[in-house]
Amino acid sequence: MTDTKKNESASQAILEIRGLQKSFGELNVLKDISLDVEAGNVVSIIGPSGSGKSTLLRCATFLETANGGDILYDGQHAVKQGVYANKTELAKFRTRFGLVFQNFNLFPHYSVMKNISEAPLLHGQSKEETQEYAMSLLKKMGLEGKENAYPCQLSGGQQQRVAIARALALKPEILFFDEPTSALDPELTGEVLKVIRQLA
Repeated sequence: MTDTKKNESASQAILEIRGLQKSFGELNVLKDISLDVEAGNVVSIIGPSGSGKSTLLRCATFLETANGGDILYDGQHAVKQGVYANKTELAKFRTRFGLVFQNFNLFPHYSVMKNISEAPLLHGQSKEETQEYAMSLLKKMGLEGKENAYPCQLSGGQQQRVAIARALALKPEILFFDEPTSALDPELTGEVLKVIRQLA
């Protein structure tokens, strides 16, 4: 009995979406979408422009409000039948994932270090611990020595790698990418995809 329970918990999806629906006015973008993501899996959602890929990701990360369905992280409801958890609970759910945007969305007036360390500091981590982890992320991203640079001083590929480091700063369980290479030149796309493969 105990072994069965252990196996069930081991295969528990870290993200479950059930019957998700999203409309913009009369336009139904997401119609009864369901999926599971288990720890260690890499899931790609492909489809033509306008098919709802970004909307699905934005609903999963609470940037858009779903009209119906369930969203669960580690078996806990963030959204149940279209009803959202309270603000305090949603804030906790947000620490479970990181999000990398198509157009980087770095704060232009912040240095690379501040872009990466701002969220952990706001969540109460010590400055020393935060900066130490941020430096390790910059090393992993091949951006050593860039901690004091500003986004305008970086190439598109470097900015996207900073965005990935920022998404990893809170040590999330799941990392979402919204077309992370579509804003990059072909030669820069390769370096970002290499980083994503290494992370996976």
